[in-house]
Amino acid sequence: MTGPVLKYQPADFVVRESLLVPMTDRDSAEQRYLLLRKCGFTTMEAVRLIADRFGLLSTEISYGGLKDEDGITEQLIAMPSHSLPPATEVGRWVISADGDRWMELQHYGWGCDPLQIGRLEGNGFRVVVRNLTSDSADRLSGERKLTTFFLNYYDTQRFGVPGGPKRTHLVGEAILDGRWAVALRELSGLRAPESASASAWSGDPKDYFANLDPRTTSFYLAAHSSAQWNKLMVAQVDESCGTEQETVTVDGIDYRYVTSPKATTRVLADSVMLPFTKYRFVEGVPVSSASQRTTVVQTAVSVGQIAEDPAHNGRFCVELRFFLPSGCYATAAIRQLLFYR
Repeated sequence: MTGPVLKYQPADFVVRESLLVPMTDRDSAEQRYLLLRKCGFTTMEAVRLIADRFGLLSTEISYGGLKDEDGITEQLIAMPSHSLPPATEVGRWVISADGDRWMELQHYGWGCDPLQIGRLEGNGFRVVVRNLTSDSADRLSGERKLTTFFLNYYDTQRFGVPGGPKRTHLVGEAILDGRWAVALRELSGLRAPESASASAWSGDPKDYFANLDPRTTSFYLAAHSSAQWNKLMVAQVDESCGTEQETVTVDGIDYRYVTSPKATTRVLADSVMLPFTKYRFVEGVPVSSASQRTTVVQTAVSVGQIAEDPAHNGRFCVELRFFLPSGCYATAAIRQLLFYR
């Protein structure tokens, strides 16, 4: 590999979400909050496995946001307070343990309400960047903390699983157009957790999506909106930044990056937000609502010691720590930080 390497191994990418939830005492609680630690599973896949383990419907388990499978992630989930076997309040359950694919639950607290998508404050990240050239290492050397701006693109994990085709947005597009057979065929080829059941489905394609957890179908609709938003962002960069930009291809998807944080702020000055369409899948029908997404995000990055990278001979690695608002992609932020001249 010629460029910086992210997620070389799961421990290189650690995410902990920030979600403040009101708590109550056990006797009056209707929900039990649990800390889900996982590696190798998407949030939606983990929810289905947890539901099967405790005899619940997947819709009875709620969460505040989605976490990818390629890394070690920590997030809250909630389920009805009576769902788990009697245990002390320091209860811990191992749901899966198979090498780099594992997940476990730990008691967090008691509450009255399920969790809701969109209520996260954000996520904290600890990321090891590998395969750095000496020039890239020199640029970061001596920095303890730096402040940077980046374009708030939806990154490639929004459009497919690691190693799989980046086409989740095409599933969403087909659903919106009512092309259910096309949507099912696209989903079958994604290598997503739902792909096997989609491939085996022999009934009406529309019924397949109606039988999914509506949050899963909504994800594919949101992927379509994300692709549309990225196109708007590319057009805005073209308009705002002139020659201070360059096309960068990541996992087969083209992005338009700018060459400096100063150029990024020109986008912000011209357009603070761009329109985004939100979708919910309600009783088999997509329901839309208008929203906005911030074009540029600022963050402070703590920089660790530069060291020789044992995984890439003659190259260097560094640990970066930072916080991002909900909906932002750490991989997009890091790539742009390292792309700046």
